[in-house]
Order: sequence, then C-alpha cells, then structure tokens
Amino acid sequence: MAVIVPSQQEIQGPEPGRRRYGIFDAAVRPGPLGNGVIASGLTFAAEDCGVSVVPYDPTCAAPHPEKPFAPGTAFVESAPYWLLTTYQCGTVGTTADDVRRRVRKRYDAGVQWAVEQQIWTGGGITDVPNLSGAGATVVVPTAPGAGAAISALEQAFHDQHGYTGVIHVNSTAQAAVQYAGLVGSQGGAGKLVTPLGNAWSFGSGYGVSGPAGAAPAAGFVWAFITPQVYLWETQVNQPDPVQTLDRIHNQWMAVAESVWAHTWVCDTVMAVQVPVAAPAVATAPAVPA
Repeated sequence: MAVIVPSQQEIQGPEPGRRRYGIFDAAVRPGPLGNGVIASGLTFAAEDCGVSVVPYDPTCAAPHPEKPFAPGTAFVESAPYWLLTTYQCGTVGTTADDVRRRVRKRYDAGVQWAVEQQIWTGGGITDVPNLSGAGATVVVPTAPGAGAAISALEQAFHDQHGYTGVIHVNSTAQAAVQYAGLVGSQGGAGKLVTPLGNAWSFGSGYGVSGPAGAAPAAGFVWAFITPQVYLWETQVNQPDPVQTLDRIHNQWMAVAESVWAHTWVCDTVMAVQVPVAAPAVATAPAVPA
C-alpha cells in the first residue's frame, strides 16, 4: 500500500524587520575603507580637540605680560580589524546561491553587535580604539538617578570638548535614561540624542564594565562619552561557495567577511556609572583609583 509522506512547501523566508538601534545610527560612516588603511591603519590630526581659549589682557599688565601659547595638535590613530561570518551545511537540496544568501544574512544580522564589542574592548587587537582602554576620566555625580549621572557626564565632557559627542551604554540602561527624559529623536534617520544634542548609542554588543574593565556597582552599568565616532568598512567579501566547497565531505563552507576601522575625533573620553532602575535610589559610587 502506498504511503504519502508529508513534506512542507519551502518558500522564501520572510524579512526580519528593521535593524535594531545601535552604533550604526549614532556614528558617522563617511565611506569605504581604502587599501592603504587596510595595510597600515589610519591617522589624522586632532584639530578640533580641547577648549584652550583663555582671556587676555591687551594692556600687558600682570599677570599676562605675554600671550600664552598652547601645545600643538595631537594625532589620532586607529588599526583595522576583520569581521568574519561562516556557514556550513550539506550539499543535498542546497544550492550555492542558497548558502551565499544565508551567510550574508547571518553577517548582516550580527555585524553591528560585533562592531560594538570591538568599540568596547578592542578585541585584543593592538591600536584599535576602545572604551575600556581609553584612559577615561571617571565622573561621579552628586545626586541619585540616571539623569544626574548623564548630566554630570555631559558637563565634564563639554568642559573639555566644544562639540557634541556619543554616549555609549549597554541597552539595559535605556529605560532609566528614557525615564529621566534624556532621550529624544533627531532627523529623519531616527538618531536618538540628549537634550544637549549628544547622540545615544544603546549597544547590545557593549559590555557593562568601566575603564580598565572595572566592574560596576550592583544595579549600575558603566556609560562612556566620546567625541563623534566614525566607522569605515570595506565591501563585504564573499568567495564563491563552489570554490570553498568541501568536496570530500560534501559540505558547503561559505564565508562573508569585511575589514573595519573606527575612531573618535579626539581622545577626550569620560565614564560614569548609571543606575538601571527607574527611578534610582542611590548616586553612582566613587570608583577607587
């Protein structure tokens, strides 16, 4: 007697929805990464850094008999890093186009998280700018709550930097700063900003530790503020799956990879502990030196 074996009809998978909010929204992405940067990294003069404007007495009366001169411009440096996604499956019932599409979708789904991890820790790669190793100045607010913490962070930052920056914090703190009234939108692209104009980067790929990996107090996460962040990437490279096929075991071995670099325009970095409760009941504690 014949038996009908049920088999579902395979269809094209539905779209995943919009990409989550994160560093890709807060950063500036000026264009592709060039071969010279891939080979040796990048550097540029930090011409917009510092707040070194001072009053001057034109009568030359003491204590300003001469005009003061500030030191010259520092340089910012950044090394590139590679981000890789792979996909392995059997060849039966699967085409090269299938695996090429699937590995690219896997890359697109995870690349922002990976970039956020690199920004937080550097991934152990020398000369990749990272928040944990940036030598951030620790800010301690004088009142409880996420609002007081972020306000103190912005004040300390703008004492040393004349332009808006980016606040980096794990997404677990989003509700607390939203409750404090510090999250608004800007522009059609949907960038989230504070009332003072600093961009929010709520990163699920970010950690919660602070400068040099310092753990936060219970109920807190660390937040950092940097000058404007820039991201560069190469085109995503996908070798022909037919060329990377494991013919001995009949396995597709697909790859998607690209080279990235990031930096912020100055080395002015501040950090503060932010309570995740809304409303909070304690001020961010001091961090031992």
